[in-house]
Amino acid sequence: MLQKTDWSAISPNESEKLKDELVEVWEASVRSSHHFLSEKDIQFFKPLVRNQYIPVVELYTIRNEQNRIAAFMGLSDKLIEMLFVHPEEQGKGYGSQLIEFAIYHKQIFQVDVNEQNKKATSFYLNRGFDMAGRDETDPSGHPFPILHLSLNEITVQVSDDSLEIRQILRQKKRFLDLLLLADEQESMIDRYLERGEMFALYARNTVKAVCVVTDEGDRTIELKNIATDPQCQKQGYGKRLIRFISEHYAGKYDTLTVGTGDSPQTLPFYKRNGFSYSHRIPNFFTDNYDHPIYENGQLLVDMVYLRKALP
Repeated sequence: MLQKTDWSAISPNESEKLKDELVEVWEASVRSSHHFLSEKDIQFFKPLVRNQYIPVVELYTIRNEQNRIAAFMGLSDKLIEMLFVHPEEQGKGYGSQLIEFAIYHKQIFQVDVNEQNKKATSFYLNRGFDMAGRDETDPSGHPFPILHLSLNEITVQVSDDSLEIRQILRQKKRFLDLLLLADEQESMIDRYLERGEMFALYARNTVKAVCVVTDEGDRTIELKNIATDPQCQKQGYGKRLIRFISEHYAGKYDTLTVGTGDSPQTLPFYKRNGFSYSHRIPNFFTDNYDHPIYENGQLLVDMVYLRKALP
């Protein structure tokens, strides 16, 4: 069972005993995988792990049937700081369980790993992590290169009809061609792409539609961009994304808004999906774009905003 440790809720004696047990798992794991470390290195890091590193992370442990710690993980706000599985407990899925908890429950998508620890590097790469950076030395200045790994995307919903929705975490501009279908000026997309949350709908591992959602404050989110591959339009993919967004953000926000041109093609689409008129911003397209924007031969001038209450 996965357990979170609340250091303030245990006595000093319990705390010291727990640190001893955690360091025992750490040392056994390191000796089985960190063959690049000398005995001197292990003895250097051991008190640091026990007294400095472990007490400052958000700690999660998994215990075996004998109530011994089989694996543990330490998290900071944005990073998996440590993850160790006792050699005798490896191959039982504990590492995967901890990683999935960090991703899907704590929304942590980054991890640092020793480059020379090939087994750990493969473990993360096989779970969708990718290289985001590299340091020549570890934080203590020792010549053990550190790889900074990050997820590019995670699956957030799988449907019975083989449709899959993934949240895009990095390299969002690899979908730029699709995004430009709905917002044809890249500099305008740049205003919201990185601060927004991006989702892509896949069918049989092929992207069909994408969208970007931003937090506009006051418990309101905005659908900044939604686009479907031209060869896949009128097949319900856009509708599926809007339904997903409404469900995904329900309870966290009260209102979903969207801004669009005053077009007889797009306005009915949003109204069919539960949106109603809110307000308009005069001359938005003529004031903010460096070229005239047309839709079905009609020049777009005002931005029309629609809103939808979230359950």
